[in-house]
Amino acid sequence: MADHPNLNELLQKLQAAEMRQQQLAFDIKELRRQVQSFQPKEEPEVKTVEPIVAPVVIQEEKTQIQQITPKPSKPKQKTAWEDFIGTNLLNKIGIVVLVIGIGFGVKYAIDHQMLNPLTRIILGYLAGSALLGIALKLKKNYAAFSAVLLSGGMASLYFITYAAYDFYQLIPQLVAFVLMVLFTTFTVFAALQYKQQVIAIIGLVGAYAVPFLLSDGSGRVVVLLSYVLVINTGILFISFKQDWRGLFRFAFILTWLIVFSWLITDYYYEKHLWIILGFTLVYFIQFYLAFLVSKLSAQQNLKIGDISLILSNSFIYYGLGYGAISDHPNGEYFLGLFTAFNAIIHFAICLVLYYKLRQVRDVFYFVAGMVLTFLTLAVPVQLEGNWVTVTWALEAVLLFWIGRTKKFPVYELLSYPLIGLALLSLLHDWSALSFAYNDYYYYTDNDITFASFINVYFLTGILVSVMFGATHWLSSKTAYEKPHTWLDKIVPLMAFILPAGFILVLYTSILKEISLYFNQQYYLTSIKQEVNQYNYDWPSFKAIWLIIYSAAFILIMWFINQKFIRNILLNKVAAGASILLVITFLSGGLVALEALRNTYLNEDIYFVHSFWNIVIRYISYLFIGLILYLIYSVVQHENKTLLTRWERLFFHFSLLTILSSELLSWLALNNIHDGVRLALSILWGAYALYLIVWGFTKNFAFLRISGIVLFGITLAKLFLYDLTGMSTIAKTIVLMVLGALLLTASFIYNKRKKNNPTDEPNE
Repeated sequence: MADHPNLNELLQKLQAAEMRQQQLAFDIKELRRQVQSFQPKEEPEVKTVEPIVAPVVIQEEKTQIQQITPKPSKPKQKTAWEDFIGTNLLNKIGIVVLVIGIGFGVKYAIDHQMLNPLTRIILGYLAGSALLGIALKLKKNYAAFSAVLLSGGMASLYFITYAAYDFYQLIPQLVAFVLMVLFTTFTVFAALQYKQQVIAIIGLVGAYAVPFLLSDGSGRVVVLLSYVLVINTGILFISFKQDWRGLFRFAFILTWLIVFSWLITDYYYEKHLWIILGFTLVYFIQFYLAFLVSKLSAQQNLKIGDISLILSNSFIYYGLGYGAISDHPNGEYFLGLFTAFNAIIHFAICLVLYYKLRQVRDVFYFVAGMVLTFLTLAVPVQLEGNWVTVTWALEAVLLFWIGRTKKFPVYELLSYPLIGLALLSLLHDWSALSFAYNDYYYYTDNDITFASFINVYFLTGILVSVMFGATHWLSSKTAYEKPHTWLDKIVPLMAFILPAGFILVLYTSILKEISLYFNQQYYLTSIKQEVNQYNYDWPSFKAIWLIIYSAAFILIMWFINQKFIRNILLNKVAAGASILLVITFLSGGLVALEALRNTYLNEDIYFVHSFWNIVIRYISYLFIGLILYLIYSVVQHENKTLLTRWERLFFHFSLLTILSSELLSWLALNNIHDGVRLALSILWGAYALYLIVWGFTKNFAFLRISGIVLFGITLAKLFLYDLTGMSTIAKTIVLMVLGALLLTASFIYNKRKKNNPTDEPNE
């Protein structure tokens, strides 16, 4: 049996081949032949191995395959969206379609005079009643579907009643009113029985619509507002009994919309002032107390939605009252008192909460914050101008300090809108300062002289900037109390807003003072003759010095960040601001420099123009050069190839634009006017060649491509613009020079290709 090892090996291969019989059928046949050639006929091993060994191995393999092969999947269960569509959406769509279909049928019958008005109304009531009957019959087994049918039936009854009253005058107003009140009552009762909020909302819409649907134009607003008050009482009771927050919010929105609509259409301060003040106060307290009672009874903490609702309720009431009092001829004397009255309301509620505090500590502090808010509002109501801005800025810092250091997060929350109000008030102050220097003030001989950097506007701006800086410093040095989901969302955002506010307000405050100085100089140069004359150098100087100041501010901010703060985002902001500044200089600054050069060259019978008109150009170049270096440094630190390419392209575009402006300036200074087109084309062609050469030197393909594109632009400019009106000599020179430049560029390309046939761009 010396051959048995070979025989066993072949048997193993046979077994493996049978396990892969679908892929290896040919190999199995060949192996069988080889096995038979080694096996003696009298030895029975071959016959006994196959039924014993092979099936065992194959069975093991089958077992493994069964373990790996996934079982047939069962039919998929209904998904959530499928269940939503089938059980919720389809029936609502169905009831809407049904009502629309009924409406079309009724319209057809009316158009063809098939039904008289009384029959139409009777059929409408029968259809609505039929829907109610079907709904009630299906309630036991199909509650959700039944609720939708009931809602549709009640909606039908509402509007059939309205049609009977308004369209056909079949029932008097009082009867229609009683019917609709009964429908509303039944709808609310059904909502409680079904425990379906959608039914209650239908009833709510119908209830609030009743006085408008049945209005006879009598203007009895007290009846309307009293009715809304009664409806609110019932609706609020139901919403909190069933914990239907959506119903509460719906009542809140509809109530204030009704008040707004009345104010817009029929309000007269002579007879309605006390009506609006009284009813809005009752509505405000009604919603306020209903909300707070629900929170106290459930021992729940405030969420961002709760805070939004309370703030909306408070400020809607305050805004309506403020507007109503302002409309009165003597109302301005009572605005501060009304604001303080709002603070007293919140203070009274705060006292109640103090004794009911328990686990709702943040509710108490929030209401206490509302007291501070309305006391804060009382300041601008009675004071004016910069005092309002200063007060809000100081109070914002104080509230933030209390909230963060004393762990009262609601006070921190209240500081944020105050920061926004202080900023808006500062913007209003700045607009007032700008308005002081228009022609109206000058021609009316008003004294508008301010000392730059020594005036209340500048001090206010610095104070608001300090507010942002101090708040950011407090925020970075102290941690807010957790868990507060609304702070978790706001604090990271304020980490960007606060330093940004500090930088922007500080920058703008100084910018305004520089602008103020040049504005004053411009107006002071006016010569009053038959026509006023102004020295227009001052606006041009203002534009350039504002660019220089902006560049200096960005550079200082960047330097401080590099040495002390080391904030990566601030570097990116500086680079972004630098790009905008360079674009501003190229689009507007160079124009102002050109205007200064022109006034320097031209004689002026009114004003003398100094050599500063020329020197200022090179001072601005220096700062723009530093700004371009800042952009380069930030981009190099990012170490991104694509970003580096764009930075280089932006640099070369800026440099070429400045060189073009400088070339035009020197031509004008030397009284050369005929060769402007020629000179520019030659400059652009030379710069295009430089880009190609430099691109080969640094092995930057994008620079070479830029050079080729610039050549194309130069040629287009040459043939479409330059050659028209150009002398023959000038045409010859420019064509020859550009041709030589193009040939040189082509030669460089060919030489490079010959010396480096396999060269690849190293970018």
